[in-house]
Amino acid sequence: MKIVDTKLNVIGLGSDNNKETIGIVFKTSKELNNRPLLGLIIPKFMIGYEFKDGDKPSDTSISIGNKKCVNDDSCKGFWSSNINMKNYILVRPYLNQNQSMPDYVVGDKLIVSIIDNDIKTLAFLPYSINRLGQRSTDKCMLSVPANPKENTALTEDNTYFIKIDSDSKVIILSTAKKNGEVCSQIIGMDAENGQIAISDNEDRSWILDTKNDSITSKTSGSTIEQVGNVINIKADTINLTGDTTINVKTSTKKEEADSITSKASDTKFEYDNFSHKSNSGKFEIQQEEHEGMSMEVKMSTYHCDTPLIGQNGQVVFPNFVIGSIPNINSPVSPVNGTSGAAGAMTMQTDPSATPLAKFPQLVAALTAIAAAADAYPSGAGAASAAAQVFASGGMTTKMLSS
Repeated sequence: MKIVDTKLNVIGLGSDNNKETIGIVFKTSKELNNRPLLGLIIPKFMIGYEFKDGDKPSDTSISIGNKKCVNDDSCKGFWSSNINMKNYILVRPYLNQNQSMPDYVVGDKLIVSIIDNDIKTLAFLPYSINRLGQRSTDKCMLSVPANPKENTALTEDNTYFIKIDSDSKVIILSTAKKNGEVCSQIIGMDAENGQIAISDNEDRSWILDTKNDSITSKTSGSTIEQVGNVINIKADTINLTGDTTINVKTSTKKEEADSITSKASDTKFEYDNFSHKSNSGKFEIQQEEHEGMSMEVKMSTYHCDTPLIGQNGQVVFPNFVIGSIPNINSPVSPVNGTSGAAGAMTMQTDPSATPLAKFPQLVAALTAIAAAADAYPSGAGAASAAAQVFASGGMTTKMLSS
């Protein structure tokens, strides 16, 4: 017999009718533990067997222990006490050693070749009858050996292979590490779980995961993970280098570290509002300038070892309130060279300022202070007299600290 029409599966006579016949898949490779075999119904060699829908492959063992040929002492070495009966014939495929067998299903037809004329050796030809368009899924694997020695059994660990399997929904491209390679490398596509992975055998990988909306890149000591709108970076050291500029723009920026070190030749901060809080701190600045409309300082203790110098070397206090000052020690004034003792402050006026008389509230405050000073015997009347001189003598509102 011979296939005359491969599309319609028409069988006819041919010049090789004694070398080819038709087989029907009855027991698949999966049912044979994924061995490269098929259990076939071959009508040419199974005359009288009628295949019906619903039939299943069967293996039956028949004992012949009571038969004379078995019990005869002179024949025991030639006979078995059991006969195995199968309703199919096991046939191997014609395949290169680096090619896998197609994923045949029950009912597939294929051409069976009789290799010798006494029908002792049979083999079927993969893809000999076009059934690819009629199958729902299939698989194929091509491989080449990668071993340092010949005559080695081939496995996925010692071959370079490509595997296409629509039944398991995967495509795999892989190398091996048996022949001096640095590592084995694998590119895998898992359509069932929505993943594409590139990896080696040393814990480095890149994974695109559609189901979890993530991309993960890993080395032996670092991980970059993108999950939705979040990026997580984990490593012992992270270096960012911008030859010209690094721009960071966000609504909220948070930094947390055991130690932070910043270094720059020129630093500029611009804030609409800021708050600085620390348990302890230290500023070491060669020169510092503050400019602004107002400044407020609140603290329990303030210690300053540096004279306060204002415009033209003068300390200017246009309006001020000082409470108890027992711990103030005014340094030597840069203006008149005088200094008060601890707990005292010496002032003098500036003639170029606005006359004090134009500030009645300030005059009243000075008068009240002077009245309090009059209560002491050592200054009786002197303080009030000084206040009157300040108020009526054209004294000014600028005071120079000594």
